Order: sequence, then structure tokens, then C-alpha cells
Amino acid sequence: MSNYTKTVNFAAKDALTTGDANKVVKGTEIDTEFNNISTAVATKIDSSGALGTPTSVTLTNATGLPLTTGVTGTLPVANGGTGSASGVPAAIVLAGTLSTGAYVFGSTSTLQLGPISPSASHRFTSTAVDTHPAATFNMGSNVLSLGIVVTDQVVGSSSRNLVSFATGTFPGSAYASITTNGTTVTYGTGSDYRLKANVQPLANSIVKVKALKPCSYTWIKAPDLQSQGFLAHELAEVIPQAVIGEKDAVNADGSIKSQQVDLSFVIPLLTAALQEAIARIEALEAA
Repeated sequence: MSNYTKTVNFAAKDALTTGDANKVVKGTEIDTEFNNISTAVATKIDSSGALGTPTSVTLTNATGLPLTTGVTGTLPVANGGTGSASGVPAAIVLAGTLSTGAYVFGSTSTLQLGPISPSASHRFTSTAVDTHPAATFNMGSNVLSLGIVVTDQVVGSSSRNLVSFATGTFPGSAYASITTNGTTVTYGTGSDYRLKANVQPLANSIVKVKALKPCSYTWIKAPDLQSQGFLAHELAEVIPQAVIGEKDAVNADGSIKSQQVDLSFVIPLLTAALQEAIARIEALEAA
């Protein structure tokens, strides 16, 4: 690499007396300087390519420390690079932004997991569901594909959270969780008495239980799978809080936006109905 060095001392020319012939800048002198500049620039690149290919450039941060120490052809993401070797696309860096130490995904960002060249069927994607942002994971068509795997490395019976649900900024106020004791998994939802008001015993539970319509059925996508349960919209007529969604709702593209049920809400009603039935039996037996 070479640096540009002036051939003509223009400052000395400026100091000459007006009228001195040497004070005039000649065309040949200007040509010489332009040629020197061109030569200096050209020697900073390898002219083997049409536009030249960088040979060896050392990038430094604000303190002068090299950003590529021990790295060949790759500038780490942490140092402002793409994290990929020259010529390898790095969509994760280009598609989002780095803000306050956290990578923020854009609407088309993808974080691909799996083999060196993961297919579209094995990746996390930030997308939009009914115009609302959501994170999705495409498992692909392989029957051996795994979704989200949470591994517990602690040996022992102490309770540990695998997944927590909370309100507010992380870690927020947790109201539900999926926990493990090293052997079993518990799906817990908020039930602390300090979260509740207007607590009253359930009444007329037998009447409500009689209004339930349990049924057997098969699934359209799994015709050989015989199941038992409820139709969501019928269950909602008796226990509204056990059902999520509206009957016959559809997504923006016209596909089914299916209702969902949480059968844990049925248990208190069944328990209260059983207690009422036991009380009636005991009353008859005592008569």
C-alpha cells in the first residue's frame, strides 16, 4: 500500500511575488498531481478484479482495537458485522435492528435453526396473524420434526419453571407457568385467593351439569381418531369462561378461526354437582 505524496509545493507557489512566472500553476503540474493521486488509490486495492478486490483491511473500534482479530473473512455480529463469511448472505442482520442489547426482528425477519442451510420448513419466523405480530415455528412435513424443546438440566425434585406467563415488562408479574419437579410437568394458572373477590359457593350445579352435552366424534383431519368431549359453542352456553373465540369466526383469508376450550373450568362445576348429589343421597339415607 502506498500513500499519496504531493509533487508540486503549492504553498510555496502561493508565497511567490505576483508576476513571478513560477507562481503560475502549469497544466503539466496539475496532470502530475492527478496521476499521483490515481496511482496511490490504485495501489490500495488488488486490481485482479474489474473493480478491484480488498486485500487486507484492518477495522478498528472507537478505542483503536481491531475488530477482526483472529477472524478471517468474517466480522462478528457483536462487532457490527454480518457474522458470515464474504459472499454469504446474512439476512438476520439486514432484516432487523439491534437496540439496547436485544435483536429486534422486523416483519420479514427469520432466525433459521437446524442444518447449515436450513429449509423454510425448519425456522422461526416473525409474521403477522390477523395484522398482529406473532412468532411462529414451522416444523415441516417430517414426522420426526420437533417443535419447541425445553431441556431441564437440574437433577432433583425442586420445582422449576419451564415456561412462565406474565404481565408487564420482563420478568413482570407471573400469573401462570409450566413447571417440572424433574419427573412430572404441572400446568398451572393463577388461583391465589389474593387475586380474587366476591367468592361465593357454586349453586344449582346439578342443573348446569344436566345442560352439558358431552359427545363422541372423529376429527376431519384424523378420521380414525375417536374422541370424546364437547362442541365449543355448546359448552359456551353453560360455561362461557371455558371457551375462547366466537362461533363460526374466520381469519382474514377466510380460513377457520377455531374456538378452543379449557376443560379445567368444567371441574369446579362437576365437583359442586357431585357434592350436591352426595348431600341428597345422605339426606335420603338419613330419612
